[in-house]
Amino acid sequence: MVKRTITIKCAEFYNLHMTCHAHGWKNLAPFKWSNQSKSLSFTAFIGKEPVDIKVIQNGDSLKATLHSHRKLDQKLLDEARQTITRSLDLGATTESLLEVAEKFGEDYVSLIENGAGRMLHAPTLWEDAAKTLFTTNCSWSLTKKMCKSACSEQFSEPAPSGCYPFPSAEKLSEYSAKNIGRLMPVGYRADYLIDLAKRFSEDPFLGNIESNGYDYKSAYQYVINSRGFGDYACNHLLVLAGYFDRIPVDTVVVSYLKENYRVRKPESFIKRKYGKWGKYMFWGLKLEKMLKRQNWLGD
Repeated sequence: MVKRTITIKCAEFYNLHMTCHAHGWKNLAPFKWSNQSKSLSFTAFIGKEPVDIKVIQNGDSLKATLHSHRKLDQKLLDEARQTITRSLDLGATTESLLEVAEKFGEDYVSLIENGAGRMLHAPTLWEDAAKTLFTTNCSWSLTKKMCKSACSEQFSEPAPSGCYPFPSAEKLSEYSAKNIGRLMPVGYRADYLIDLAKRFSEDPFLGNIESNGYDYKSAYQYVINSRGFGDYACNHLLVLAGYFDRIPVDTVVVSYLKENYRVRKPESFIKRKYGKWGKYMFWGLKLEKMLKRQNWLGD
């Protein structure tokens, strides 16, 4: 086993704890959050090597400890840095969100200045897409089971810790839907998962929607072409790709609105209330839930 430590400087108003607690991804394999050490651990492919990564914040920088079976050369270390940067949303800035939040009160401003406005991602857009599919039409406990079964000896070798990364799109695309259904409790999603894996195998960055300057509508049309992705899943993946123009409406959102506002028609209510946040509609609701301490994470 080879140990290596790298340091990454944080952007302004960055907070690892807030980033990891923005939504439920921290509870899905291969992620593990430690309340004791305030650290995030996960296993990811660096090149083709399964590597253990543990990250902790020290002031305005993150310390990442890597454990690998073999020494990582500079190219792989750079890839590890990029993986951590994406997963921990280190490339995002919150200045524009802060400007919008100023219209809604000091509580919102303070929340962002303390680190809100970023969220945990998977190491790849593919993994975010597959996990999004795993959240559709099912309980959170089943979502967790699907992720756990994906991060297993069935699809890769283990990292030094004995943990497994989420399988690559190329790996899953080798399977038939029938065989995947035997290996993972994905149910009807098996066909969709294999189709998604094949799409990402051919187009790993999904048309570069994260960096190509798409507007929301163009990005939506690109993602909605994925089988199994309805409006909720499409908007959920777009949020993870950096488009906050819409709120992915699921049962958790509907329950929150009913409990707090007695809403009967969530869609129209959302447009009236959170549409004022413009391209940050998602964060309008998310920050409100944080302030109300009702930010459900699936713990």
